[in-house]
Amino acid sequence: MSTTIYLLRHAETLFNVQGKTQGWCDSPLTERGIEQCRLTGLDYARRGIKIDHAFSSTSERCCDTLELVTQAAYGAPMPYERLKGLKELNFGAYEGKDQFLENHEGDFNHFYVQFGGEDFDEATLRLQNTLADLAERHDGESILCCSHGGIATQFYQRWSAYSKLDTFIFANCLTYVYEYADGIFTCKDLFVADLSSLEKPGLPTQVRVFDKGPATR
Repeated sequence: MSTTIYLLRHAETLFNVQGKTQGWCDSPLTERGIEQCRLTGLDYARRGIKIDHAFSSTSERCCDTLELVTQAAYGAPMPYERLKGLKELNFGAYEGKDQFLENHEGDFNHFYVQFGGEDFDEATLRLQNTLADLAERHDGESILCCSHGGIATQFYQRWSAYSKLDTFIFANCLTYVYEYADGIFTCKDLFVADLSSLEKPGLPTQVRVFDKGPATR
């Protein structure tokens, strides 16, 4: 049998708006982020998505997102388990600093190790092992996992050869739909609710679409 995994990125946070590096450190959801959750939950209900079990990163921004999305989708927040394996990449000494990813030199995947951060390949394997364990525990069911943008993108790249998609989306409250069977993660869909009503001058664009797959950074 196969397990369906809905891998959900958290909603917009204060650090997202401020352009701060946000990995293992945390910041609260913005008012727009809270509304993104509500619209995402309504979109889940419209799509008829049924979830058997829910899990979240231990970061508050993910826990709040999962609670708000399932509240809007199902009328009450789903019970869920918090797992460190779903946490974001750790950026070490650059946690909380202004994002500067275009300015560094060298191997991006290993860049933050020198500052006490994670090797991206090892972090992605952490997420992969966590999802595989959950999928095998709940074989044949549907699970919702709320995680983070950076590590979810790295994970998608790792399994891109099995993707059924021609385009890639990057957004808060983005949902990846994976089918897990026989040790393989197949990305069958990417979707995000219609957030156009929340666009405002001076705030980051909510949804970015790439023609040929995710940005390399």
